[in-house]
Amino acid sequence: MKSDRVQELFDQVRDDTSLNAQSSLLYVIHEVSRLISTRFDQSMVRHRITHVQWWAMMHIGENEGATQSEFANLMQMGRAPAGKLLERLEQKGWIERRSDAADNRVRRIYLAEGATPVFEAMTIEARVLFSDLLGNLPGDEVVGLLEGLLKIKQNLGKPLDH
Repeated sequence: MKSDRVQELFDQVRDDTSLNAQSSLLYVIHEVSRLISTRFDQSMVRHRITHVQWWAMMHIGENEGATQSEFANLMQMGRAPAGKLLERLEQKGWIERRSDAADNRVRRIYLAEGATPVFEAMTIEARVLFSDLLGNLPGDEVVGLLEGLLKIKQNLGKPLDH
């Protein structure tokens, strides 16, 4: 049971049309993101690719040549768990780690030839997902949603006001 103060705060958000819409929008974005990941996870099971594996491969593909520390930050992981993950991906032949030309202590991450079947599977499943989730949206709505989400992402990169 909610306390009186909590109920009062819920009522304030509900009664403020603008605040209610903003709150609902961000909540729905969060939920949609979670549901998309869950749906994609389910589709990747048949390829024996886990969530953390496909997520890591996407980050590596988008950021080839990143250092292990940069990769850990992208994955929002500690450096040690990220290192273990990279070891497993390297053992599968999906990635390779190379010493940095300027600093041998730094290792950079690159996709290996073995990543090709992984990205083929991800592409097949992504096309199905895109069709299922976006197929009934007109192209201009997709573009508008993307533009709005990119603005929100840009705002997230700004320092907090308080």
